[in-house]
Amino acid sequence: MKRLMALFLIGFVILASGCIGDQVGLTKEKVLTAIENIETARYDQNFSMSMHIMEEKTNKTFNFNMIFNITGVFNRTSGFDAGNMSFSMHFMGMDVNMDWPYFVNGTQVFFKIDGKRYNATDEEDISSQARGSMNIIYIEKLLESKNVTIKKLASSYAFRVNVTFWEIANATNQTGYLLSELNGDNVKNITTNEGWIEVHLREDGTPVYIEEYLDLTMVFEDETVAHVTVHESIRLHDINEPVKIRVPEEIENAPSMDEAFW
Repeated sequence: MKRLMALFLIGFVILASGCIGDQVGLTKEKVLTAIENIETARYDQNFSMSMHIMEEKTNKTFNFNMIFNITGVFNRTSGFDAGNMSFSMHFMGMDVNMDWPYFVNGTQVFFKIDGKRYNATDEEDISSQARGSMNIIYIEKLLESKNVTIKKLASSYAFRVNVTFWEIANATNQTGYLLSELNGDNVKNITTNEGWIEVHLREDGTPVYIEEYLDLTMVFEDETVAHVTVHESIRLHDINEPVKIRVPEEIENAPSMDEAFW
């Protein structure tokens, strides 16, 4: 199940092909400039995933539900992210609830569990959720490659585009990683029944709200079928306001996250 969870914890970068509409006065160049000018921001992120599994041979059904709630702050210049991640999971009558502060130092991710820091950099399925600054990078890639039409709202702008699961995988440079995970879980096929991303922009082109939805059907080698829905929303605020992110002293020589559970 851990490998299967990794498939649905990306949620950050979308890739396709095309250009951007400029009929409303907010051009691609203006939005990209606004994104490049974002140095700091606070963010609130909510992620939910539900899975309904049916075994073909036995007709047994299983339900799996997972929720992430994240609040944090990032500084792109320093490469620091910090915040708190709340996580809950329900599967076959079991409930798991966790609440972990996190710190990101460039490419390294650390979680604080039971008062001790652990290095979770190699745990790609969960460490990716702690990288709040990635939220604006995927918008940049989206605008550079997708056919987008921006609509004028009352006091802001917005656009929505269709996406697939594999577009997300390609955009996060995780295709190879996901293929190995899929093979490990004996997944034969993933079909995107519905997928979209919606972005709201300020009048100067700065993104302030991102919402993503995926409805998937997964078929395994033994013909087990899973219906999966993923929903994520991210709000950016206090953009380019002064922030101070303290580097925890205890990250030096922090043990692997595996040690937290053994």
